[in-house]
Amino acid sequence: MKQLIEIANQLHNLEKKTEKASHSSLYARHLQRIRQALIEMDITYHSPEGEKYTDTRTDIEASLTGEPSENMRITEVIKPIVMQDGKILQRGIVIVES
Repeated sequence: MKQLIEIANQLHNLEKKTEKASHSSLYARHLQRIRQALIEMDITYHSPEGEKYTDTRTDIEASLTGEPSENMRITEVIKPIVMQDGKILQRGIVIVES
């Protein structure tokens, strides 16, 4: 299982990097095939970037920057939330800003 989580982490990193690259469409199909293979093994991952942060979230570990407020958002995802059959295998590691 540890290897599948690592594959999901690396795929997440590749997707983040190719979003910024000018030739990202060249790799999108291949990345989607890897993601589909993980889905067929019931492994999914989610990047909560841009989502609202609350201290009651149990699916992430957050590093907070700035002053705490009600408008805190996840601005960067270091590791995605990895799940299998709705069960969290890896909590996301994120940076939160107000």
